[in-house]
Amino acid sequence: MAKLNLEYYSGENHYSDGDIEDEILKIAKEGKKLSELGQVEFPILYHLSEVRENILNWYPFRKDGTCLEIGSGCGALTGLLCERVRKVTSVELSKRRADINFARNHEKENLEIMVGNQNDMVFPEKFDYIVLNGVFEYAMSFTAGEKPYKDFLSYIAGFLKEDGILLIAIENRLGLKYFAGAPEDHTDAYMDGLKGYPGNRSVRTFSKSEWVELMHTCGLKHYKFYYPYPDYKFPCEVFTDETLVSQKYGRKNWNFTENRFELFPEQEMAETFRKEGVMDRFANSFLIEMSKRPIQRETEVLYAKMNRDRADAFAIATKIERAGGRMRVTKSALTEQAKAHLERMHGNEERKKSSLKLLEGAYQPGNLTYPYLTGNSLGYEANMAIQNRQPGHVKKLVREVYDFCVTDRTELSEKETEAFAAVFGSRKGAGDYTYVCPANIDLILDNIFRDGGSVSVIDGEWTFDFPVPAEFIIWRTINEIYTNAAWFEEQLPRKEFLKEYGIEEEDAELFHAWAEHFEKEYVKANRLADYAVPEVGVNLEEIRRRRIQEVWMDSTLYVDTGNGFSEEETVKVKTKLADGKLELTLRLPQGKKIRALRFDPLEGRPCVCELCADGACLTPVNAAEQRDRRAVFLTTDPAYRVEITGDLPQVLKISGAVEVKDKDWALQEYQRRGGNTGRRWKFWK
Repeated sequence: MAKLNLEYYSGENHYSDGDIEDEILKIAKEGKKLSELGQVEFPILYHLSEVRENILNWYPFRKDGTCLEIGSGCGALTGLLCERVRKVTSVELSKRRADINFARNHEKENLEIMVGNQNDMVFPEKFDYIVLNGVFEYAMSFTAGEKPYKDFLSYIAGFLKEDGILLIAIENRLGLKYFAGAPEDHTDAYMDGLKGYPGNRSVRTFSKSEWVELMHTCGLKHYKFYYPYPDYKFPCEVFTDETLVSQKYGRKNWNFTENRFELFPEQEMAETFRKEGVMDRFANSFLIEMSKRPIQRETEVLYAKMNRDRADAFAIATKIERAGGRMRVTKSALTEQAKAHLERMHGNEERKKSSLKLLEGAYQPGNLTYPYLTGNSLGYEANMAIQNRQPGHVKKLVREVYDFCVTDRTELSEKETEAFAAVFGSRKGAGDYTYVCPANIDLILDNIFRDGGSVSVIDGEWTFDFPVPAEFIIWRTINEIYTNAAWFEEQLPRKEFLKEYGIEEEDAELFHAWAEHFEKEYVKANRLADYAVPEVGVNLEEIRRRRIQEVWMDSTLYVDTGNGFSEEETVKVKTKLADGKLELTLRLPQGKKIRALRFDPLEGRPCVCELCADGACLTPVNAAEQRDRRAVFLTTDPAYRVEITGDLPQVLKISGAVEVKDKDWALQEYQRRGGNTGRRWKFWK
């Protein structure tokens, strides 16, 4: 049984999520897993989700090692660490969180939970591993001195064996998400970390270069950066410097932060940074492996993708590894139940029933090992085609997949219909579909590689021995393209693409229902999606347009009393456009004989106006185009001739819409019209 050590507990709990922790403790004492609960509050999800383990469930710990976990919280990683190493010592400042951790892991014989401040504790031995998951950033809150982060890092490094490894998971101060509009994770202020946390004395994160300097200062000169995505809290992928270049960092993912703006699409910016070779500087989070001595291991993990947000029966990890100078891909079970899933996958590979070449792995219980293919995937080809605006090539790739798929066409029996319903639901469609068997429903382009004159499929995880409509499979293929590159819609509308395979809106709606049943009821995947918060889109062009519209305008009425128009005889009014609406009143001079009037709505900017005047007729003098009351002025000195239709009034009221433009717009309009405006006018002053 685990041990709960209160020797260093002061009686104070320094931080908490509030009363919700009492509910978490109750759940833990009842031995319930998150999957057994219904919809819960987000803090419960955060502390109990198995996805939290993804930060380290792929990491190659030594089974005979010892581990010090600093800031174990409610035990998000404690159980995993107990499974991976010989002995775990978990330190937690909050007694209530330590109680939750103990309730979750009390059966672990190799666990001791110590409550109190790490800086007050004495340990009888040094450790092979020290783990800090979302803790280091708060060091200035519990470490005195002018350099709390350096002091704390040096202090905890002192608990390492000479060849020990320190693992720290933390946000990147320069994370891409912060540039895109996410508030800083700890202060909830926008761009707070990017500006260096002005005025903050409680929390701090660091950039990559700042980490390198800090590690060298503390004698931890041997290190490696890993890049969990979308962040270290709920990671689904982990990259290294090598795979940041070769793999897709920045796939569309879920957001759990309220009031997160989207100033630009992160996917597109991540791709730009990847090409420029700087993505490592702007990754959202780091997992840093550091040591006093060179880190020696036979197998190096270059990339990991963890499918933990699923039923235990399907929880597996996929890793790209290098061993003995050779690359390989491994799939491993993350739970005992998932070993049967890997065995079934290997059975599909061995049978080779499909006309599509399915890559075969070497099987050991709980593991599959594959050769690493060095060619380009069809997904890479599609991505290049999209960037080069070649939708025809994308269509060609999908057609190639479809043609391979339908070579395995078959008929549908009643028994097979029952098997289909168990996986995808009982809802039936009216379409006359082409059924294929065996059916690999994951024929997305990223899973298919060129192999000489043929293609190889690298993932047969979801291959079924009952007929499935080829249209459903290709619908999934096409949808994945738009998920990875939403901007492709501009080149080729999704509905148009789907219609090439006879997939109408009612078919797409049915396929979505099948996919939803497969995901939620069969695989029980993506529970996190139920807690996602939509980002707030920000269109800077629209903001600029409104900013231009909401400007103070200097409007001028020129009065000719016999000497022509001059600045000496004017009526000037300063007014502010309200969402492009203009309303102003001009007081006319009395007792003078007025021969002519000219109204200039604004100075120094081109504009598009729709104006009218009470008791007067407005005629554009120098508009490039006039239609009804709409006048397009490419000049920066727009003007109207004003003709009073009756007796001279005391005031002239002018109202309407004014769309203020800039000179670049005017130049583009001028060039679009072939340099011909139909009038002689000065382009701008």
